[in-house]
Amino acid sequence: MATDTQEVYSLMIPIVQSNILLPNSNVAEIVPFSNVELFDDMTNKPGWFLGHLFWRGQEIPLISIDVIQGLSDPQANKRSRVAVAHTLNSNRELPYIAIVVQGIPRLSHVRQDNIKYLAEESLSDAEKMHVTVDDIQASIPDLDQLEEMIMAARSAA
Repeated sequence: MATDTQEVYSLMIPIVQSNILLPNSNVAEIVPFSNVELFDDMTNKPGWFLGHLFWRGQEIPLISIDVIQGLSDPQANKRSRVAVAHTLNSNRELPYIAIVVQGIPRLSHVRQDNIKYLAEESLSDAEKMHVTVDDIQASIPDLDQLEEMIMAARSAA
């Protein structure tokens, strides 16, 4: 009897105090924290919208999930990197989002038998849900919500 185990290859990506979990197919690239232009003037900009990453000839909005979660320093250590994630809505104005992350992501094989959903009462605006995968806690970013937040921040500026 063959078993049909469905598995989603994902990346467990460290942020300041926890991890985010994204399907591998959603992550275009993890790049060093360089080619970044941070906003000098944060007037009319939310604190989580840090600036832009210049990547492959494009200007990608740079955000911090840590700041959305209430932390103050998205560059908590010298190992800061940027995860370039595909948006989900085929929005030509916003095909990618750049997220400040910490350290090196780990490949994670997510299956029904190794993922557990955690209580959702303390989700930030950036999160879809909290999970554990092989006993490692992570949040799954709400890419649709992040896209809407960025579009709203751009139009308000």
